Amino acid sequence: MGSLQDQLLKAGLTSEHKAKVAKSEKRKAQKKKKKGATSDPSDLQKHIAQTKLEQQQKAEEQNEARKAEIKEREQVARVKQILEHHNQDKIRGELTFNFTYNKKVKELDVDEPTKNALSKGRLAICVLEGQFFVLQDEPARKVAEVDEKYIVFHVEDDSQGPDENDPYADYEIPDDLVW
Repeated sequence: MGSLQDQLLKAGLTSEHKAKVAKSEKRKAQKKKKKGATSDPSDLQKHIAQTKLEQQQKAEEQNEARKAEIKEREQVARVKQILEHHNQDKIRGELTFNFTYNKKVKELDVDEPTKNALSKGRLAICVLEGQFFVLQDEPARKVAEVDEKYIVFHVEDDSQGPDENDPYADYEIPDDLVW
């Protein structure tokens, strides 16, 4: 008697092609077993799913960073457009207006009406890329809506009158006081 395979072939229950395929698969399985490769398909699928999830998270983070960068550029472009369009060019004069920027006192040469308007909050000083701009109150508020970091000096209008608890309310401020 021959092997089971020979018996099945003689009985006509299988073909020669199927026998060769079965033999080759048996050999491949033995080869894997010798190498110690115990590849569980579920472990492989878990690893692939984990890798895809990590790649997707990385792509989402990069996309969010790109969106934030684009939004920042749009803000700067909008502020630049407002500043350049509404800048007060005819303010130069012989008086000096002092204000603080980055914990340093800066000076701006202005005329008398501009100095009064800056003191009363009708004008504001804004900065972009190291350059100072003087704006009317309304455009300055538009810039502040975009981001407060561009506003260097803007006095809020105190139209409600003096504070009731102000201990210096009885003392008058001299007109010629300049700091």
